[in-house]
Amino acid sequence: MPPLFYPSFQALSLADVIFEEIADRVSGFIGRLGAGWYWRLAGGTLATFRLDCSVTEERWDVIRAQATNPRAGLFNSADFPFALYATTLSSPPYIHDLQGAAEWANRLYFNMGVLIAEAVQWLQMLQAAIISPHVTPPASFPYLNSLEREIVRYALEALDGRFDQAKLHAAFGDRISRRRLSRLAQDWESLGLLTPRPRRVTYALRLLIETEK
Repeated sequence: MPPLFYPSFQALSLADVIFEEIADRVSGFIGRLGAGWYWRLAGGTLATFRLDCSVTEERWDVIRAQATNPRAGLFNSADFPFALYATTLSSPPYIHDLQGAAEWANRLYFNMGVLIAEAVQWLQMLQAAIISPHVTPPASFPYLNSLEREIVRYALEALDGRFDQAKLHAAFGDRISRRRLSRLAQDWESLGLLTPRPRRVTYALRLLIETEK
C-alpha cells in the first residue's frame, strides 16, 4: 500500500543511511528511485522498501517492505516500525518532517542496527522461500554438485557460515583450485547466495543444499 503522505527529499536522505547499510550486506541493490528503495534478487524477485507514517504527516515511523514474487508466500511483505526498535517506550524514534525540514527525533533511543539486521534477514528469507522444496527452483539458481555442497556445509559447520576462501581451500585444496573457488564465490555472490564481502552463506544457499539432498 503506498503511503498517504510522501516524505520530503530531506527525510528520504536521512533514511538512506539505513538502506546503504542493508545494501552492504545483501547484493542486488538498485538504489532509491522516487520514494522507494529497490532490490533485484535472484529468481526474478523485486523487493521494495518505502518510508511511511502511522500518525501524522510530520511523523515517519515505519518502513514497509513488499516483494513482487508470489512464491514468497508469508514473506511477501514485512513492516519495520521504528518504535519497535526503541530503547525506551517513552521516546520512540521517528523522522520529524515539517515543511521539508527533516531531522531525526529521539535518534539516541533508536536501535537502528537491529532494524537493519532484521531487514537483511527478511531479504535473505525471501530468497530462501523462493527456492523452498515446495516450489521449483528458478533456472537462475545453479545445481550444486556434491563437492560444492560439501564446501557449503563445511562453511556452515566449521566456519560459522563464513565463506573464507583461504580456509576453504586449505580444507578442499586437493579437490578444487583457488581460481575455481574464487569464481564460485563470485558467481554465488552475484546470485545472492553469498552476502557481499566478508562473504557469508545466506538462507537461500543453505536451503538450496537441503533441497538437493
